[in-house]
Amino acid sequence: MIKTPYINPFSSDAKEIVSKLGQVDTLNKRNEDLMIIVNHTRSQNLNDPHTLPETLTDLALTRFEWFLFRKTTENQEKKYEYLFNPEIYEYDVVSFYLLCQAVAIKYGPSSHEAKLVLDCEEELISQRLEILKAEPNDFQSNFLRKTLNQLIDTNNIYWTDLKEVFDMGKLDINELLLSNGRVVIEYEDFIEEYGALIHNRDPKTMYEVTAGVQIKSKLLLSLIRLYTKQYIETVYEMSKRMVEPNQVLLDLADRIKEVQQKAQNLKYSVAGSSNYIDDKPVNYEIDAFPPCVRKCMDGIKSGGRNDAIVLFLTPFVSYARLCPGIFSKQQQDIKLSDVDPSLEITLNEIIPMIYDAAESCSPPLFKDQPQEKININSKLGFGLHSDLKLDNEGETHWYTPMSCEKIKLHMPNLCTPSIDCKKIGNPLTFYNRKRRLMNKDSSKRQVENNGD
Repeated sequence: MIKTPYINPFSSDAKEIVSKLGQVDTLNKRNEDLMIIVNHTRSQNLNDPHTLPETLTDLALTRFEWFLFRKTTENQEKKYEYLFNPEIYEYDVVSFYLLCQAVAIKYGPSSHEAKLVLDCEEELISQRLEILKAEPNDFQSNFLRKTLNQLIDTNNIYWTDLKEVFDMGKLDINELLLSNGRVVIEYEDFIEEYGALIHNRDPKTMYEVTAGVQIKSKLLLSLIRLYTKQYIETVYEMSKRMVEPNQVLLDLADRIKEVQQKAQNLKYSVAGSSNYIDDKPVNYEIDAFPPCVRKCMDGIKSGGRNDAIVLFLTPFVSYARLCPGIFSKQQQDIKLSDVDPSLEITLNEIIPMIYDAAESCSPPLFKDQPQEKININSKLGFGLHSDLKLDNEGETHWYTPMSCEKIKLHMPNLCTPSIDCKKIGNPLTFYNRKRRLMNKDSSKRQVENNGD
């Protein structure tokens, strides 16, 4: 049977569990009860016992591993089947708090690591909620009601109470059923508000369609993400007053970074045998830029400025610096922070290059169209916001450079092919090929000079 803490780590029951099992001196000790649950989980892969968690810190790390590796070649759901065994709920709650504390103390609430923990918790709880779907709707609704009421009064929610939830972009106000500003989410409130208006239809069915289990689940996921974010922020503020952070948490944070790096290497490994296609940040080689990019950087006249800077240049200079080998990857759906976790390169090199090109336009692009700065952020994958913040990443996609055919069709003034453009289908492909040729020429000259 599913217990509330298995879904909601902020329930009162969960907090009692942490008080009982979260003593520091036990976190790195072999836990026999945990191992029994893991080893007796139905369908659990036991072929490699060294990968199974033996301690609470091990369990915290494997939670993180599961999330990072789920879309890589090492994706083995049966390897982490114990995470979906409701019997593990007590140890799972403690491991959740360990994970949050480790990233908060070592990396801070605005870090890439903290964002990954938020994404991890949301995805894990989302998949656990799938278990509920095997139950009747009444059971699901009652369980969600009990779980939600540990976070918010479901009979007395107003849309203004959810402002922080809406700001995260995970739940839209238009998805909710509102009556005079109040969110109608429970069946009795639905009947009270709309029962007299329903004729010749099943009220239960109408309720499920407009305000039932699906909306409750989405609200629960959003609230857990918000509470997790706030908890990490609180721990971070407290850690600044610590004389010396707990070594167990610092060690766990280091292991988290190692796992993150391993997952990144697996996720963005190069497909094929090319040895000059990069899947990680490399310094710009301006001499290798194609003619269209150079023309855009020199400045575009009024009429084609917006598309040239926002749609064309922004994707090119971002991928050229951070992941020039994107088109050789088996998986191309990546986020900018996967290759620039701190956004340092983006803010200090990529954005200035784009802004310089915008300033070179005639008239300067931002002089009469400052909103295009927001559109640039959007094309980098950070939604329609004035600032680049990790919290907003994923609201839009990180656009890949457009093909030569699209440039010819939509921005013909940019396309002035050189002899090197022959048989090239994308400016980024030109850039990679030119870099490789320049590297060969440089190596050849070096050999010749050494020979002399």
